[in-house]
Order: sequence, then C-alpha cells, then structure tokens
Amino acid sequence: MESIFFLDRVSVISKKKSINNINIGIKRGDFFVIQGSNATGKSLLLKLFYFKVLPSMGNLYLRGNKISTESKKEITDFRKKMGVILQNDYLIPFFSVFQNIELASQIQNSKKDFSNRMSEISGWLELDTIKNEKIVNLSNSQKQKVVIARALINNPSVIIADQPETFLDEESRKKIFFLFESLSKIGSTIVMTSNNLSNINIKHKVFQL
Repeated sequence: MESIFFLDRVSVISKKKSINNINIGIKRGDFFVIQGSNATGKSLLLKLFYFKVLPSMGNLYLRGNKISTESKKEITDFRKKMGVILQNDYLIPFFSVFQNIELASQIQNSKKDFSNRMSEISGWLELDTIKNEKIVNLSNSQKQKVVIARALINNPSVIIADQPETFLDEESRKKIFFLFESLSKIGSTIVMTSNNLSNINIKHKVFQL
C-alpha cells in the first residue's frame, strides 16, 4: 500500500508541551489511533499530520517527500484532500446545519455530487431532521456530528480527528468509529486520537504515547 505519512525520529518542542523521537509509518487505508493519558501530547502529535506544526527535529515525509517550510504548495494541495475534526471546532452559530456543511464544500471548491453526498452523510449521522436548524439551538452532541459531517462532505482521502467521540453517547460513538472503519476499508486513511475505545470492536493500529 502507498505510504502517506512517515515520521523519522521526530520531536516537536512547544512552550506548553513536547514530544520526542517519534517514529511512525502510516499507509493508505490505515486506521491509526493515537492513545495516551492526558497531557502526553496526543493533540500536538496529531498537528503534524495536518501540518499545523512541523518537526523541531527529525523528518516528516508526505508520500515519500520530505516536508519543510519550503513545502507550502505541496501542503496546500494535500490539505484539499483532507478532512479535519478538532476538539471545540468552530461552527457558525446562526447558520443552519446545512449551511455550515455546504460552506465547507464551497471553501474547497468541491460542488460535485454535493446533494447526494449531503444526503448520504445526513443519513449516516442522523442529521436529516435537524438540517435546517441553526447551530446555536443544537446540543453539544448534535454540534459534534455537524463537525464530523463537515469534515467528511468532500469525501476526503485522509481524515484527521482529535477525539471525535467527544460529547457523543455510546451508540453514536460506535456508529462513528464503524463509519471510520468502513471508510478505511475502501481506501481512506484515518489518523485520530482517542481516550475511549472501550467496547468498540474495530480493526485499527495503535500508537501509545
């Protein structure tokens, strides 16, 4: 399988946290989960995969090419193929569910099959009945589902997710993880952090911090 990410003795040093000497290889179709107790640097490590940070030491490779501060075009092009789900991710409160998801598609200039994709994702995430509801009126669980839908709307080849189960009940959590597993089986690459995979029977690789 095609290599997507390779971290070679990577360290990231920030003011608040640091991670040191990380070696990771991730291939196309992998379902890769980063685990660890609080404050171990899971979110910081995840930032490398959507290029929010670059290594302080060591090398980060994207599809075999070394990434550096000179790789802006390569990073920009690759981000168009990514879906990113972050904790406390921002939604426009006085836009509807539909408008928030539609806007994500428009930003990436991806209108192809939007209606079919929107219908499919709304069904997966049980958003059909609230698609015209304003974000400000939603529960935290519903907002999280909208964040996930927004990340998936353009059918990304790589999904980066920081504890996507946040605010979800157990049934919804299982559905989300089985959805990710299904996507990985058809070739999407999933890289995520999680503190709660108990009672979830899915095939995934684990990196422990």
